Amino acid sequence: MKKSILILLPVLLLANAARAQVVVKAGFNIASISEENDNVSRDDIENRSIVGPVLGLALGFRFGNVLVFQPELLYSQSGGRNTYNILGGTTKTTYRINYLELPLLAKLQLGNRSGEGLGFHIAAGPWMGYALNGKSKVAVTVGGSTIIEESKYNFDDEDDAKRLNYGLIGAAGLSFNSLIFDLRYNYGLNNLLDEDADNNNDNNPVLQTRGVALTLGYRF
Repeated sequence: MKKSILILLPVLLLANAARAQVVVKAGFNIASISEENDNVSRDDIENRSIVGPVLGLALGFRFGNVLVFQPELLYSQSGGRNTYNILGGTTKTTYRINYLELPLLAKLQLGNRSGEGLGFHIAAGPWMGYALNGKSKVAVTVGGSTIIEESKYNFDDEDDAKRLNYGLIGAAGLSFNSLIFDLRYNYGLNNLLDEDADNNNDNNPVLQTRGVALTLGYRF
């Protein structure tokens, strides 16, 4: 059964390729980081977001009247600002990681199937991300003195942040003629700092991405 599905899927995509809808999209990502380490838990950390760009392409392969398979290729900036107090000092960390992302979404499109009129959509699916580059900035304040350290991620070093990321997306939006407004929540599942992503059996740090993205697309 699995082999039949793997063989059938490329055939269906090729059969619909000539009718695929192409969407160019751009917008912004309100990104945050879920963090935990040896000394503090998630509840002890004050999270703040950063705003980064999102832009890319989406293809829509329609199956029936309402179902659309939508692969995308996006450039997206993730990260966040976290603050916690420990041993009389305050640590503020800012993360920025630029990803090339591949979401694979199943979308229900109601109305506006041919680029005319008003429509509504909901979508969900997995995504994978490949980090192009990234950096962090740590400011530690103790007794009125602040020490700032900036560093770039070396993704090829096993002791540094992981280059590959993955997670889940839930989205909803409106379309009017060729314009498409999309609001989505991006939930990162991979722990960027440790092989044990669920952190149940050790005290290693956890770093996971989160994000709310708003984009405007134009459908050709």
